Amino acid sequence: MKNYVVLTIAAAALATAGAQTYTPNLNNVELGLSGGYQGGLSGGVTLRAGNVAGPLGFRIGVDYTNVSDALNDNAAFLPGGNVTVAQRKAAGDKESGSSTTVALDATYDLPSSVAGVNAYVYGGARYNNFSATLDQTSSGSGKVTYSTSQFGLGAGVAAGYALTGNLSLTGDLGLDYYFPSSFSTNTGGANGTGDTFNRGEGGYDDVNNLVNQPTTSFKAKLGLAYRF
Repeated sequence: MKNYVVLTIAAAALATAGAQTYTPNLNNVELGLSGGYQGGLSGGVTLRAGNVAGPLGFRIGVDYTNVSDALNDNAAFLPGGNVTVAQRKAAGDKESGSSTTVALDATYDLPSSVAGVNAYVYGGARYNNFSATLDQTSSGSGKVTYSTSQFGLGAGVAAGYALTGNLSLTGDLGLDYYFPSSFSTNTGGANGTGDTFNRGEGGYDDVNNLVNQPTTSFKAKLGLAYRF
């Protein structure tokens, strides 16, 4: 009977410990704002829940990047043409581009022996909406925009240094890879004409050479995180 009681108490203790280990800790929910480089000048917001299951957690992020080199200067602007993007820009046309990236990551907290310092590694899925525009308004031809919607994978490491009990200075280094995607074109704005170029179809290689569709993107950012 005594052995039965001991085993019952031990089982209850283990069950309680297990429940404590995998109970989400709301004190480890962080809202972060960051800025830096991610294929261009970039800013973003993240929401992270750490220690959801032991050292495991998750992070959701949205970043907007201003892409300065969205078009290949040495490529012909029109398929089969002999006028390059660089020549169009020299004549007064303006190049611009942007990326909006959504990231969903699993995180793993790393052990730290330094007071106020924490770090974690992360990895997960990416969705990126990219656009590249050549504004030919100066020559009376309007704007031409190329856009893609890409899926990808990413990983990195982030660290924080506590400034107060709830506020931390953060750093984030990462690398993303995006899979090639089809292109959509728009000429003349909201009421303009458009076309789609899918991989393997005629004209795709010319557009792919013209547009600097993201492939591998390095990220380096600094920011602030507030822990609830």
